Amino acid sequence: MHTRKIFIFLLLFLSFILSCQQAKDSSQEDHKLRVIATIFPVYDFARNIGGDKIEIKMLLPPGIDAHHFEPRPGEIIRVCKSDIFLFTNFEMEQWAYKIISAADKNTNMLAIETGSGAVLLPFSKEDEHENRASGFDPHIWLDMDNAQKMVDNIAAAFVKKDSRNSDYYLKNAHNYKLKLMDLDKRFRSELTGCKTKTILHAGHWAFAYLARSYNLQYIAVCNVFADTEPSPQKILSLIEQVKNEKAHYIFYESMINPRLAQTIAQEAGVGLLKLNSGHDVSRADIKKGESFISIMETNLENLKKGLKCSKM
Repeated sequence: MHTRKIFIFLLLFLSFILSCQQAKDSSQEDHKLRVIATIFPVYDFARNIGGDKIEIKMLLPPGIDAHHFEPRPGEIIRVCKSDIFLFTNFEMEQWAYKIISAADKNTNMLAIETGSGAVLLPFSKEDEHENRASGFDPHIWLDMDNAQKMVDNIAAAFVKKDSRNSDYYLKNAHNYKLKLMDLDKRFRSELTGCKTKTILHAGHWAFAYLARSYNLQYIAVCNVFADTEPSPQKILSLIEQVKNEKAHYIFYESMINPRLAQTIAQEAGVGLLKLNSGHDVSRADIKKGESFISIMETNLENLKKGLKCSKM
């Protein structure tokens, strides 16, 4: 009788161990990488690569200028508890150092500079001084080759943290890069034969990479910071440039006070067209499915109109 009780106890104990192991395995299978991305382009690249294997959140509220963002203690703690922290580069998010240094050796958070290895566009000496930056333009994702490099870096981070799903991440990254390559081809094809080759922008310095990629000139009334006011000389210079180019439109963005663009357009006698660098995305836009690709497609249509391109 005593032996039988021991035998039953052992069976129950073994059953308990097996059920715990199964629960552990199930928990591991259901675990999604907890990812936090700084700004919308990085966020959108990551969610296309990670799909249903990740839980992703954007650190910066939509429409906030990343240059001047200061993470609060609670936000730093939240990022440090994530599996992966994705940021653009130290030119864009200099404050990322604070988060990385706060993640001590006991934290498993993996910090990834998604723009590592991208080709950087230097400011001119005048622009470097005016922008108070490190000397390089941080808006690297507006060059499609750089965007693809960012996709590769994000995919590599996901594979490193979750090797079991490596094929899934790499396949998604490959498919998304094909979309970026197709977008690049469309820009190259449809921005040929344009009567105007200069992007006149009543906004902050954000589209130099795009202009360089498609052999366009770029003039912006504000520096790299979206919350700074342009000098009167800059405003007058842009108005004069509009008249010299015989442009029908100037470009604006919602992150800069629209009254400035409206005033310049009225003074120069031209219309307004919007350009979106990827910062200017609202929560409503995200909910309705706005993406980096769709933003760039809208930019292309407005550029074709504003530059008087033949392929409309």
